Amino acid sequence: MCGICGYITKKEYSESLLTEMNNTMYHRGPNDSGIYQERITTGYYLGMAHRRLSILDLSMLGHQPMFNADGTICIVYNGEVYNFMELKQELLQQGFLFKSSCDTEVLLAAYEYYGIDFLKHLNGMFALAIYDKREEKMILARDRIGKKPLYYYMNEMGDFIFGSELKPLMKHPEFHKNVRTDIISSYLCYKYISAPDTIFKDTYKMMPGEYLVWKQGKIEKGMYWNLLETYKSCTKEIISDYSEAKSELKRLLIDSVQKRLISDVPTGTFLSGGIDSTLITAIAQQVTNEPVKTYTIGFESKQENE
Repeated sequence: MCGICGYITKKEYSESLLTEMNNTMYHRGPNDSGIYQERITTGYYLGMAHRRLSILDLSMLGHQPMFNADGTICIVYNGEVYNFMELKQELLQQGFLFKSSCDTEVLLAAYEYYGIDFLKHLNGMFALAIYDKREEKMILARDRIGKKPLYYYMNEMGDFIFGSELKPLMKHPEFHKNVRTDIISSYLCYKYISAPDTIFKDTYKMMPGEYLVWKQGKIEKGMYWNLLETYKSCTKEIISDYSEAKSELKRLLIDSVQKRLISDVPTGTFLSGGIDSTLITAIAQQVTNEPVKTYTIGFESKQENE
């Protein structure tokens, strides 16, 4: 888990503000932090920040904000792309060179090669912001299922602020904490506020599989992946043979667990006493040589004790 935040505003702000915004997410990334600021020629000021929890490539080569080779593309990113090694091999064949062993650098190269369609090539969980200096545009995107959160705010003046949580947004002077009274009843009923709404006006949570492009004070949104459409498409090729279905399910489970075990830090699993955590742990032990470390949360209540 990492944290990202930033802004594009018409007024210039000091580095201390961006640092303060970033530090509201210290709990998301205690290992490293970084900020980047510049003036955009269209009269806006850009700020991007990152809090890092080191998982892949623990060196400073994984430091963010990260730039491509010629410094024209900048990224802050929270998450993990499980197929980054396959993507890296494809991009190496296209002439791209890499300094680190982290997936962030692969994302930069993938965007540089595929453009916005690079999102369709990613298998993972992520929330990211990419600033393209060549076109002076900011791209925000969230993973297909929405495992990683991403919020944004935009007022009538065109000031744009984003973050992994609402906390960094609330630190910015251009963010107005106007509560949406119309959403309170929904929160009291369901105990949460579903995307794209939030408790604040002009503030939204990005939808799963959604991307957003900011350019010259305007935003355009689109979907690069849709769960319902994917379900409808897959139902046209249903596996009717039971043995074949079991074999394919087993293959998918093993492949998924193997990809999630790629790490430069020790990994472990939570055992909750259910079938799913037990199955994942069993597969993890099957595909690794070292004993899998497991953890269980205990409660005084016997009914809740795992």
